[in-house]
Amino acid sequence: MRYESTTANVCFWLGSVLILVGSFLATAGFVLGTVSPAAIALLGLAPVVYGLELNRRATLHLTDHREAQITKLENLQVQIDSQRDAIDTLAEGLDAALMICDARGAIEYANGKARTLFRADAPEGKFLLTVTLSHETEALVQKVAASGQPEIAELTFSYPSEEVGLVKAWPSSGNRVFLSIFEITELRKLERIRKDFVANVSHEMRTPMTIIRAMAETLLDEDDDQLKEKYLGKIISEVDRLSSISQDLLILSTAELNPVRKQDCDIAEIFRTALVQLQIKAADKALNLKYEGPLQCLISANSAQMVQIAINLIDNAINYTSTGEVVVTLTPSTSQVQIDIRDTGYGIASEHLGRIFERFYRVDRARSRSTGGTGLGLSIVKHIVESHGGTVTVESSLNEGSTFTVILPTH
Repeated sequence: MRYESTTANVCFWLGSVLILVGSFLATAGFVLGTVSPAAIALLGLAPVVYGLELNRRATLHLTDHREAQITKLENLQVQIDSQRDAIDTLAEGLDAALMICDARGAIEYANGKARTLFRADAPEGKFLLTVTLSHETEALVQKVAASGQPEIAELTFSYPSEEVGLVKAWPSSGNRVFLSIFEITELRKLERIRKDFVANVSHEMRTPMTIIRAMAETLLDEDDDQLKEKYLGKIISEVDRLSSISQDLLILSTAELNPVRKQDCDIAEIFRTALVQLQIKAADKALNLKYEGPLQCLISANSAQMVQIAINLIDNAINYTSTGEVVVTLTPSTSQVQIDIRDTGYGIASEHLGRIFERFYRVDRARSRSTGGTGLGLSIVKHIVESHGGTVTVESSLNEGSTFTVILPTH
């Protein structure tokens, strides 16, 4: 292409020279007034015409060349725009917050996840500290900009809500720093729950086993009938407690591993039956059990698991209510059914409400042990309800009672 352009330029200049020469000859012919001035004039006009033709062709060639170059540049720009759009689309689709900052920490780009994470509609042009409110993140970017080496850190962001992020910063050309933040809040929460679960299981199993061993050793050393009667009853009670823990763990494991097998069941009858089964336990505490709602309410669910929900929630209400009543209210609608279990018991302080459905989590360990619960009942309820596509929530005030609300789809 460069050769063709040079050839066109040579033709253009050659044509211009021929025009000058031809013009000079034509003028000379008329001035000298020779025998045949017309012939000299014609001789001068020939190179002029030829030079004009060369110039015309050269101009056309140069025009075509420029248009081809313009077209090529336009195609390159289209490709660049397409690649930029692809990169932007990729960045917007990432499940990690991505930002590009300069060495001072000013944000040049932020993807959708970053804007959502920090609730910033237009973070570009603002400083990182202003958007994230994290001095640690700002210091990390400045360190990478100064050292030119990538850095990884686990940081906690307090705004707009407390989140834990795995932050990686690495340098780029133009003295810029790329920053990625992968949110691991739920992962850390699950790790904490797992550690608490292992610790709680160990504690729950170790305590009755220690009691059983101590009492058995005492019975071996002492030949006292009254002592035997007292300790044997306690041993049996602790063995039953171990059995209950094992049974609840098995129920929870089965609910987690096996898919839900639904069939038509009467949720109203299930809760009414559970109230009847627990009537004796409530009567021992002079509690009044009540059911409010229709006599029949058919939904598509696993009936055995619905029984688990009813027993656990009503039994939990009885365990934590010393006086008053426990009321089950069932409210059906077209697509769902709402079940409220309200008690007049001890209530739950607000700081415990967020963890009440965790395995083995206890608001008051001493009171929980006296009621005989395993600490798994509400976890079982939550998993079964959510596996059916429903929700379970609790509203409570200390010393004013609690209301557990279960919402289940009818189909």
